[in-house]
Amino acid sequence: MRKIIKYIGIIIFTVFAGIILNNKLALAASAEIELSTDSSEVKVGDDVYVYLRITSDVMFGNFETNLTYDDDILEYREGASVITGSSGFLRISDFGSSEESTNRKYTMMFRAAAPGTTEISFSGRAMVYDYDNGDEMPVSSNVLSIEVKPAETASDNALLKNLKISPTELTPEFKNDVYEYGTSVGSDIEQLVINAVPEDSKAVVSISGNDLLKEGENKVIIKVTAETGTVKEYTINVYREFATDDDAEPTIAPDKSQSIFELVKISGEVYAIYNGRYKIVEPASDVNIPSGYIKTKAIISGVSIDAYYPENDMENEFFLIYAENALGEKGFYSYDRIEKTIQRFLENKKAPSNIVVPEDEAMNSKEYKENLTKAGIVIAVLAVISAVLIVAYIRLYLKSNSRKR
Repeated sequence: MRKIIKYIGIIIFTVFAGIILNNKLALAASAEIELSTDSSEVKVGDDVYVYLRITSDVMFGNFETNLTYDDDILEYREGASVITGSSGFLRISDFGSSEESTNRKYTMMFRAAAPGTTEISFSGRAMVYDYDNGDEMPVSSNVLSIEVKPAETASDNALLKNLKISPTELTPEFKNDVYEYGTSVGSDIEQLVINAVPEDSKAVVSISGNDLLKEGENKVIIKVTAETGTVKEYTINVYREFATDDDAEPTIAPDKSQSIFELVKISGEVYAIYNGRYKIVEPASDVNIPSGYIKTKAIISGVSIDAYYPENDMENEFFLIYAENALGEKGFYSYDRIEKTIQRFLENKKAPSNIVVPEDEAMNSKEYKENLTKAGIVIAVLAVISAVLIVAYIRLYLKSNSRKR
């Protein structure tokens, strides 16, 4: 019984010793990262130095992390070669370093660009790796806050000098100390043309809510930010009328009685109207222009489109257009300039009637025929000679056999 108690005591002691030892190792294999600066309050135009320091109880090697900040307030200028990025995001990737230490420091220089308060913080995990075994260590870190104050000579003026809109006008008439206005536009207006001029040339103007006006009530905000960071907002309440059936785009589906060809342009697309609706399109790269035609331009109903005329005959009464019918089928159509009609063009069925064989090609054709005749005569002569030789050979063969007998 005593032996059993003794063994149990040894086991319990071993377990507790292992737990304590593991806790000590775990506590030892950790790192702390601290962000700091010389001054947490700076003025616009000042250089700001930010330091990142890593400390650990054991030797560490590789290190990587990401930092974020407000790039409207701070502008990253320079740092160590292992630091890359800008515009509010920096990456520190220090791999393959032969430096073995328990303390390391990185320096980054920023320029205070505008008044405001920003935080420099870690994005995701900050990873510090044990130098001996390469394992990732637990890391604690902080967030650094920096306040940028305006320069002593900075202007506090965030007023507008002038505000005009088009195609309508503001109600009431603009005054720089009146911050809310109203206007209304037709259903076809999706955006206002806004001209907002600040009284102070160093103030910054930004506009929101004007990208795509919806039918009904809209709010357009003109934000003016002074050099000191002071902000004033001017609001335009815009009412966009609802579209009615009369405002809808006209349909272009002609009836059977419409036998005169014409072009119409709707929403930037060109359509041919002739007993149906045909959309003028560009041939794909794998579509070949019919033989004997060249690409040029033609104007029909005051609209310019691509046209394909017979080569060397730009005055021909017929030329081709490339279009897509209501079924989505694309192809070439022959257009009659006199009767103003179109029909499908089949290249293997009908070739341009005005194509003339060049004179040199005609001469080559005549010469070819003469050479063909001469070749026929030569072949006939050779055939006769061959026949004579065959007969002579047979006679000699028979005569030779007769002598042997």
